[in-house]
Parts: sequence; C-alpha cells; structure tokens
Amino acid sequence: MRYRFSWLLVLAAVTLACLGAADFVSAQESCRISVDTILAARNDTVVDPQLKRHIAELQSMFSYTSYRLLSSESLNLRLGQSGMVSLPGDRRLKITPQRIHGSRADIALQMMKQKRTVFETQVQLLNRGSLFVGGPTYQNGNLIFKISNSY
Repeated sequence: MRYRFSWLLVLAAVTLACLGAADFVSAQESCRISVDTILAARNDTVVDPQLKRHIAELQSMFSYTSYRLLSSESLNLRLGQSGMVSLPGDRRLKITPQRIHGSRADIALQMMKQKRTVFETQVQLLNRGSLFVGGPTYQNGNLIFKISNSY
C-alpha cells in the first residue's frame, strides 16, 4: 500500500512537470505582436500624449515635428502563422513570426495595397522589444509603425 501511494505521488509529479513543460514549449512557439500606427508630419507640433515616452527616439530617427497615434492592434500568432493588421490608405500589414531563437524572434512583414505587395522585409526583435519602421506618405505626412513583440 505504501509503495502504491509513492508511485501515485511520483506519477502526479511527472504529470505536473510535463504539463509545465508543455506550457513552456507552447509559449516559445507563439508571439504576441503589436502594431502602433503613427502619423508623423511637419505642419504642426502636436505630440500625442500616448507617444510622449517615445518622442526622443522618434525624433532621433525621423525629422518630423508632430506625431499622432492613429491605431494600435495586437495579434497572437503561432510560428509560421500569418495575421493581418489594417492600415490607413487601404493598406494591410501581413505579419508572420518565423522563428524564435534565444531572446530574438524573426518576423516577416509584408505591406499590401489592394492585392499588390508594396513593401516586404524581415526584422529581428528582442523578446519584449520594439522597432520603428518608416512607412508611406499619408495625408499631410508619413506613416510610422512601431512593431513590438513578446513571447
């Protein structure tokens, strides 16, 4: 009886350990990717309050005087799975996390207008990192995209 109880405890411990390992593996096989769409312009000096913490970084890379957050979208994607984010000007951004290695994720980006690809690149992001990508002209300025991920 004492041995049977010990085996039950061992079996329960192994099962819990395997479940924990499965959670770790599935977490490593998916990414949460966020896309903030920003309109940058030179015709005024308005800075969206939600972008104030990024203003120094934005101004070091881009020469605009105004930054307005137009939209924020997040996707939960498995490796190899593509997701779409709607962009201003009848555009879409297709995002595909391709590989996670160590603390970095390889992510493919493809911008489309109607059914035509207008931009395609691959980026590498640190876990919980972000990257600003300059985009096309829109209204009185240019679009900038902040791509962030976590896994």
